[in-house]
Amino acid sequence: MKKKILFACYIVWVSILIYVFMRLIHPPVSEQPMLKSQPHHVLKSWIEPKTRIHFIQLPKNCFYMGSPRHEKNRGEDEGPMHRFCLDSFWISKNEITVLQFQNFINNTRYITQAEKDGFSWAYDGKWKKRGGLYWKNPGFVQTQDHPVTHVTYHDALEMAQWISDRSKRFTLPTEAQWEYACRAQSDRSRFFGDDITKTCKFANVADLTIKQKYHAWTVHPCNDSFLYTAPVSSFSPNSFGLHDMLGNVWEWCINAYDHHAYLHPEKSYGVYSNQTPVSIRGGSWYTRPQYLRCANRDFVATLNRRSSDLGFRLIMWDKYK
Repeated sequence: MKKKILFACYIVWVSILIYVFMRLIHPPVSEQPMLKSQPHHVLKSWIEPKTRIHFIQLPKNCFYMGSPRHEKNRGEDEGPMHRFCLDSFWISKNEITVLQFQNFINNTRYITQAEKDGFSWAYDGKWKKRGGLYWKNPGFVQTQDHPVTHVTYHDALEMAQWISDRSKRFTLPTEAQWEYACRAQSDRSRFFGDDITKTCKFANVADLTIKQKYHAWTVHPCNDSFLYTAPVSSFSPNSFGLHDMLGNVWEWCINAYDHHAYLHPEKSYGVYSNQTPVSIRGGSWYTRPQYLRCANRDFVATLNRRSSDLGFRLIMWDKYK
């Protein structure tokens, strides 16, 4: 009898040791060590001289992209979670503003797709084409400090190319760069946590303000006081010092969208035609709670899409570093 008890104790202790060992070498994703967030004033910043766009340099690091299975409202295209490593890069502190885009227009005489076609998309109970809408006439009151809207994928890249020179290249972020910037080294569903009652401190979203106009909407239980877009930097930044990574306007990414991309994350997906679904990230003033998460992915069917809730931010890197 004693031998049986000793043998049982031996089996239990061996099982515990094996379990502890396996947890040490393969911890669950939610327990993976994260680099401690740095206060945003520690990160380097730089202002591009032609447009006065403020860029912040994000540190080289690895992070877990996508959402865990237990995350509320998780989409099928957000998994499986996978470790993704990025070199350091610079990203604009804010979404590109009307004033910054106007600087590009004034210097190049560029004509946007919405101006060429004579219409853009806007929401008034439902999404529909409306004549005369473009970056300078979005269909609602705004100032030069609001994020520019009604710009296509190519409109954004044209501005990026204009700013680029022999030493610096500007472009749209990849989905990985965007999500890394949004998370700011947090592993929660939103960089400020999971409590949606706090959203209006950090983001311009579908809230109690817009519910007064669209009564049937499901909204965040808070008030951000803006019906449509808000001036950039109106809300608190994440720990990288980046504003409006969630809400205000959706942001173009450089990637073509692939629903199953995370099954083979080592593969790179480029945009190859005007009908390619293209990734957009971040949500907007129109976005309900379930979609306002750093891991949430969305897309538009064509590169020529433009609307009153779609803008962009840029990234930059030194070509010779």
